[in-house]
Amino acid sequence: MSSAPSAGSDPDPVPDPVPASPSPRGARGTLLTASSFCAIALAAVFGIVHVPYVALSPGPVTDVIADPGDGPDARGLITISGAQTYPTSGRLDLTTVSLRGGPGLEMTLGELLVDWVDPQVNVVPRELYFPPEQTREEADDRSAAEMTSSQTNAKVAALTELGIDVPATTTTRVEEVSADVPAASVLRAGDVVTSVDGTPVADFAALQAAVRALPGDTEVEVGITRGGEPRTVRTRTVARDGTTLLGLTPHVDYAFPFDIDIAIDDVGGPSAGTMFALGIVDQLTPGALTGGQHVAGTGAIAADGTVQQIGGLRQKVLGARADGAAWFLAPRQECGQVAGATPEGITVVPVTTLHEAVEAVGAIGRGEGASLATCEAAAG
Repeated sequence: MSSAPSAGSDPDPVPDPVPASPSPRGARGTLLTASSFCAIALAAVFGIVHVPYVALSPGPVTDVIADPGDGPDARGLITISGAQTYPTSGRLDLTTVSLRGGPGLEMTLGELLVDWVDPQVNVVPRELYFPPEQTREEADDRSAAEMTSSQTNAKVAALTELGIDVPATTTTRVEEVSADVPAASVLRAGDVVTSVDGTPVADFAALQAAVRALPGDTEVEVGITRGGEPRTVRTRTVARDGTTLLGLTPHVDYAFPFDIDIAIDDVGGPSAGTMFALGIVDQLTPGALTGGQHVAGTGAIAADGTVQQIGGLRQKVLGARADGAAWFLAPRQECGQVAGATPEGITVVPVTTLHEAVEAVGAIGRGEGASLATCEAAAG
């Protein structure tokens, strides 16, 4: 690199018609300015441009049977009153996924590139988790409704597993809307259906009868109450196996024989259901179900005790292992997500029902965990 002429020196003259060339320092400054501009522009692009993806990473874990501690206001995550309960030990952890992206919190190009190379993060199309037109409010409402439903189903499944009867009444409140029906665009979980084409419906049987009297693929006016406010929406019926329907799953009110309260904040969705149910069973039966072992798991649960898949299994297993769990219960349908990629030190056990989950934890507690099937074997 040449230096600038020293003071008093006389650089070679340049003919007037030819403009002086920029000095090396000036050229470098120009290049640096251009480079800085490009860097700023790229940073702006990476930070502003949104991409239709979401990123799943290991989230917090919560022990559903943790000792509530001392003091008159101390309480655990699951509180049972009106029935005999028993002390327990060990851990039964529900696991979560931290999700980046989605309605109102769209992922940027820069975030996508960072997450894509992180081995603990799974980047997937946004549409797998959120309908195209869903708003943040709708997403939050759905997540909260799924959590409420998971708690109810966990209570029913746990008591049924223990042979305790739970009477039920079906209502016209919407629990879920099938994604592949026209009603999915206008109805949501929590809506209460009050009429069909102007005819009031007092219960789910009346709702079914009113819809089944209509032809398939016909427009229908549905009266609902949403958030305490009455409104009317229009949609179309569908025909399935000779029956006309809207594609709604109704909410069921249960008459529980005693109080079971589940208190958890900042967690939504249905995936904690299986662990809630295990925690209830553990408290209502003598002895520690885990035998003092550290067991984690995931899986939505139906009221009949069926364990349902939920997604994000690999991230949940990673989060559980990082927190010290040695065993993990997973929906059998999802074993392929962790086969060949299970972290060292944790065994993933597939289950399809709450009964299988109770039996698996019992075996672990008795020191017989080695006899259990694993996701590695199931997927192989």
